Amino acid sequence: MTLCPQDLAVLRDILRQYDQARVFGLRATGAAGRTSDVDLAITAPDMSSSAWHDFCEALECTPIIDELDIVREEDVVEERLREAMQRDEVVMYQSGDGESRTEP
Repeated sequence: MTLCPQDLAVLRDILRQYDQARVFGLRATGAAGRTSDVDLAITAPDMSSSAWHDFCEALECTPIIDELDIVREEDVVEERLREAMQRDEVVMYQSGDGESRTEP
């Protein structure tokens, strides 16, 4: 996964309150370029719409250099996107683990 250690630490700190957070796409496969965004899939089945909006806004305001593209797994209806998420995903945080399953 190609994220700088500082950005990874910021994201992990924010994402700890959710069930699961995964990076997918070019950042997960290691094929990202300098201008590639960070695709994040968040699992949060009990989150209200207003809480989701606040969460996305908070993420957008983080001091992360890269652009974020955030999706809520429960809201994904496009099969191609769901397949890409499952194929490329790298788990950053899993509820109950307390730590990421992957190294930066």
